[in-house]
Amino acid sequence: MSARYFNWKLAIVLVIGVVVLGAGAFTLRQWRRANRADQGLELGNQAYEEHRWEDVAEHLGSYLALEQNDTSAWLKYAEAQLNIRPTRRSHVHQAVGAYRTVLRSDKSNSEAARQLTEIYLGIGSFGEAELIARRRIESEPDVELHRMLALALAGQRKFKEAAAELKTIVQEHPEQVLAYEALGQLAEQRLEDFGDVPATWFDQAVENNPSSALAYIVRAGFHRRSENVHEALADLEEAERQDLSDPAVRLRLAKELISTGFLDRAQEHLVVAHQTAAKDQDLWQTWARLALRSGSQEKMLKVAEAGLKELSSQPWDFMPLATELFVLCGKLEDANDCISKLHAKDVGPATVAFLRGLVAAEQGHLSQAAKHWRQSMESGNKSPQVRLALASALVGLGNTQSALQQLRTVVSESPDYFEGRLALARLMARTGNWLETLEHAGAAMKLSPEDTDASLLHIRAQIQLMRANPPERRQVGSRTWQDMRKRLSVLGRNSEATAEVKRMGFQLALQQEKFAEAEKLVAQLEQAGLAQAEIAIAQAELLAVRGTVDRAILRLYAAIESFPDTVELVSYVAILLDRQGDREKCEEIVKEALARIADPVAQRRLGLLIARFYVSWDQKEKAYPVLAALAQKLPDDIPIKRRLLLCEQTMENSEGAQRLVDDIKSLEGESGWQWRYEQVRVWFAAEDFKDNYARIVLLLQENLLANPDDQASRVFLARSYEKAGDQQLAISTYREALDRSPDDLRVIIPAVAALYGAKEYGQAEQILNRASRQKLSHPLLSELALADHLRRGELDS
Repeated sequence: MSARYFNWKLAIVLVIGVVVLGAGAFTLRQWRRANRADQGLELGNQAYEEHRWEDVAEHLGSYLALEQNDTSAWLKYAEAQLNIRPTRRSHVHQAVGAYRTVLRSDKSNSEAARQLTEIYLGIGSFGEAELIARRRIESEPDVELHRMLALALAGQRKFKEAAAELKTIVQEHPEQVLAYEALGQLAEQRLEDFGDVPATWFDQAVENNPSSALAYIVRAGFHRRSENVHEALADLEEAERQDLSDPAVRLRLAKELISTGFLDRAQEHLVVAHQTAAKDQDLWQTWARLALRSGSQEKMLKVAEAGLKELSSQPWDFMPLATELFVLCGKLEDANDCISKLHAKDVGPATVAFLRGLVAAEQGHLSQAAKHWRQSMESGNKSPQVRLALASALVGLGNTQSALQQLRTVVSESPDYFEGRLALARLMARTGNWLETLEHAGAAMKLSPEDTDASLLHIRAQIQLMRANPPERRQVGSRTWQDMRKRLSVLGRNSEATAEVKRMGFQLALQQEKFAEAEKLVAQLEQAGLAQAEIAIAQAELLAVRGTVDRAILRLYAAIESFPDTVELVSYVAILLDRQGDREKCEEIVKEALARIADPVAQRRLGLLIARFYVSWDQKEKAYPVLAALAQKLPDDIPIKRRLLLCEQTMENSEGAQRLVDDIKSLEGESGWQWRYEQVRVWFAAEDFKDNYARIVLLLQENLLANPDDQASRVFLARSYEKAGDQQLAISTYREALDRSPDDLRVIIPAVAALYGAKEYGQAEQILNRASRQKLSHPLLSELALADHLRRGELDS
C-alpha cells in the first residue's frame, strides 16, 4: 500500500495567501475607519460652524469613536449635546461624559472644568461641582471656578465655608463684582449666620470698582429688594454712564430696569444690544419679559415675530414664550402654528399642554384650559405660572376652593412671587376674607412697591375691616383713616390708575359717612375715565346709603337700559328690590337678564342668585326648573350642577342625581374634590347608607388628604360618623373643625347639636357662650341656645 503524499508547497502558498488577504483586509478596514473618521470630523466641524447641533453630535460622535484623544472635538461634541433641543437627560449625560474624558487626559483644561462644574450646579449635584472645582483650583488658580466652588458649598448649606471662599476671592481679586454679589446675597438670606450687614458687600463692590457698570447694577438690585427705589434708580443711572460695551452687562442693566419698572429705558438698552447680539437667546427672553410687563399687544406681537425671525436656526427655547405672546395678542392661529411645531419637535408634553391651555382659555373654553394645565402639571410642570393660570380658570369655573388651594401652594413654594401674592389677595377679597386680603396685598406691596393694584387692594381690605368694627371702636382707627387718605392722595398724584384711586376714595368717604365728599368724588369719576356702568353703581350706592333706596333703584334701571349685559347692575338692583320686599320685580329683572345675557359666567351668577332668592323666600321648588334649564344650556358648568343637586326634586330621582355626579366627575377629573363631595351627598341621603358608609368615609378622607382646609368635607365626615352611630369619632372630627374655624356657623351648629346628643353639655355651653360674645346669630343657633337654657331651668333667659 502506497504512503499518502502531502503537498507542502501548496500549503505554504495558501498560508501566504491567507496572510496577504488578512493584511489587505486589515489595511482596507483601517483605511475605511480613517476615512470615516476624517469625514466625520469634517462634517462635524462644518455643522458646528452652522450651529446644527444634532448633526455635530452625530458626526463628531462617529469621529470620536475612532479618535478618542482629540480634545477640541470632545469639547465641541459636549457643547453640541447641551445645545440640542429639546434637551434630554441623555444629552446632559453625554456632555458630562465628554468633559470628564477631556479632564482625564488633560487635568489642566479650564474650559472642561468650568463647563462641567456649571452643569453640576445647574442640575443640583453640588457635591460633584465642589469636587471638580477643587481639583482644578488646587492644580492652578481659577477665579471663575473659585466662585463656582463657593456656590457649590452654599448649595450644600455650607454657608460659612462658602462665605470664606468668597471673601478670599474679593481680597485677592477685588475686581470680581459677582463675588461681592454672592456674599451680599448670602448675608441677605442668612442674616442669622453672618454678622455682616448685606449692604456692606454691595457698597464695597462699587467702592473697589467705581468704573464698573456691573457693580452699580448689582447694588441697584439690592436696593430694589430692600424697597429703596430711589437709591436703585440712582445706581442704574450711574451704571448707564459707565462702559456698556459688553452685551451681557447691558442685558443685565435692562433686566434690572424692567424689575424696577423703568420699561422705556430698558427698551433703549435692548435696542442697542440688538445691534451686536441679534441672535442672543437671552436678549429675546428679556425683550419678551419687557413686552409682557408693558401690557402692550403691539409690543408683544413685534417681539414675538422679530424674535422668531432672528432665532430661526434655533427658535425652540424662545418659541414657548413667543406662543404666549401670540395668545395675549389674540393671534391664535400663529400660536397654534408654534404649538404644532413644538409638538412635532417632540418638545416636552408639559410645555405643549401649558400652551394649549393658554389658547383654550383665550377662546373662553375654561374647562378645557383647566384640563390642559392639569396635564402639564402631571407631566412635571410645577411652575408658579401654571398654577396661577389654573387658579384663574378655576375661578372662572366657579371652583373657588380649588383655586385657593393652587394659589396657597404658589405662595408657599414661591413666597417672593409677586403675581402669586396679588392673585391670592384678589381671590381673598372676592370671598370676603379681608384679613388675608390685607396680609397678601401687603406682601405684594413689599415685593413691588410701585404697583398700584396691590396698594388699592390693601386700602380696600382696610376699609372693609374698619366697616366690620362696631361704631364705638371706629374712633380707635382714626389714624388708619388718615393714613389711607394720605396713601390715596399719593397714588392719585403718581398713578395712571386715576379712576380706581378716585373710586377707592369714594368708598372711603362713604364708609366715613362723609356724603358731601362722596358726592363730589362721584362727579369726578366720569372725568377720571371710570366705566359708565360702574359710575351708575357708585351713584346708586350713595343714594342707598343716604336712605333714598327708591331713587337708587331707578338709577340702576336707567343704567340697565344703557348697559343691558352688565351683571353687576342687575345683581345690585335685585338685591335692593329684595330688601324693599318687592319679590315680584326682583324675580322679573333677574329672569329677564337670564334670557338676555348670553355669557356663561353671567348666566351662572344670575342663576345662583335667583336660586338664593327662592330659598330665602321659602319658594325652593321654583329654583329647580331655572337650574335644570341652565344645566341643559351650560353642560360644562359644575357650580350649576352642584346647586341642582341641592334641590329636593333632583335628590328624589336617585338615577338623575347619580348622572349629575358622574357628569361632574367627567368634567373635573378623577382627582377632583367636587364630585367626591357630591357623591357622598347622594349616598348619604340614600336608603342604602350603611352599604356605602365605608366608601363615604374614604372619599371624604381623600378630599381632606388633598386639602386639609376643606371644612365642608370635614363637617360631612363628622355627620357621616354621627349617622353611623360612632359618636366619639364624630365629636373628635367636629372639634378638629372648630379648631380651624371657631367662628363658622356651618361648623358651630352641627358640632353643638352633636355634643348635646352625646350629653357633653359643658363643652356645648362653652361654644354657645363664645358665639354669643362674637355676636354670631342664626335661627338654629338660637334654638340650641334655648334648649340649653331649658335644660338648666333658666326660664327667664
